[in-house]
Amino acid sequence: MKNKLLVGISGSFCNHEWVLNELEKLNDEYELSFVFTQNVTTLDTRFSTAKDLMEQCQRLTDMPIITSIVEAEKIGPSNIFDLMVIAPCSANTLSRIVHGAYDCPVALCAKAMVRNQKNVLIGIASNDILGISGVNVMKMINMKHFYVLPFYQDAPELKPNSCTSDFTLLKDALGSAFESKQIQPILREKKI
Repeated sequence: MKNKLLVGISGSFCNHEWVLNELEKLNDEYELSFVFTQNVTTLDTRFSTAKDLMEQCQRLTDMPIITSIVEAEKIGPSNIFDLMVIAPCSANTLSRIVHGAYDCPVALCAKAMVRNQKNVLIGIASNDILGISGVNVMKMINMKHFYVLPFYQDAPELKPNSCTSDFTLLKDALGSAFESKQIQPILREKKI
């Protein structure tokens, strides 16, 4: 029987395609379900339309995609998921989680997972991880039940505060998170 994996998708729209490519590789191993932030549900960007992204994710699951607080609220009482991954996780979503602001479907689902003593793997991606948002990364790394996908500075010359997770490590990081271990090292060299 496959482990049930809840996948939270937040902003950092430029990373959606990369994350989906990695999730496709995991589809035989895990039973995937998705939850979107409001922005992902509604915004069309230069990378994709909201409708196209939803269709891409829907091809990887038989479950309806969670897009509202009302739907997300059911995750806690149902207790059906084994682990949650949020990838990409924007600085905005990360801030909500570490400060207990559950006004977003993805953040509310993360809260529900921890309520049920389940782990959450965070794949951060933001232009501000080494800026004001950096404090939230450090808080999250030190919170019980939270693990981080290793990350690196993606454009240090042009955007010195910007970091993105190495989403190719998703499979290995999930394996560690299922064992309540942090994959190491957390800080990686820039991808070429």
